[in-house]
Amino acid sequence: MNDLSLIDIGFKGSKFTWRRGREERTYVAKRLDRVLCCANTHLKWQEATVTHLPFFSSDHAPLYLQLSPVVKGDPQRRPFCFEVAWMQHESFKDLLVTSWDNGVFTLVALRTLQRKLKRWNADVFGDVQRKKELLLAELKGVEDQLELQQSNAFLVREMEL
Repeated sequence: MNDLSLIDIGFKGSKFTWRRGREERTYVAKRLDRVLCCANTHLKWQEATVTHLPFFSSDHAPLYLQLSPVVKGDPQRRPFCFEVAWMQHESFKDLLVTSWDNGVFTLVALRTLQRKLKRWNADVFGDVQRKKELLLAELKGVEDQLELQQSNAFLVREMEL
């Protein structure tokens, strides 16, 4: 880092990026992962932020690099996202077959399908995106508690989430 004059641009979120141990007595956590850049890059992207995301299937937390400030918008206007979980549901294929209209332009058929999928998602899954957001928020809360106090109860709850 010193030889190349690299700068650690800091972070938001949990202070640890690596850990091991599933019990209080063996638990170890450190900040091993960082985003580094040279001075010119740091000047060009002065508002860049790094966020340590919650741990999932790895012993390293993913790092999210945002080069420009987040623009907050209306959550109702967020882009449509296809959820892979939908394909596992037994009624998905029937919905797809009955919703598709070969008699109209593809774009019109896709918009109709999108509306039906949004409605179906809310009815069948209860809004997957909202559930994911709530689970992630709870997971982040548990990980924040683990930074302050390592306990078997928090480690077990984290594994459950």
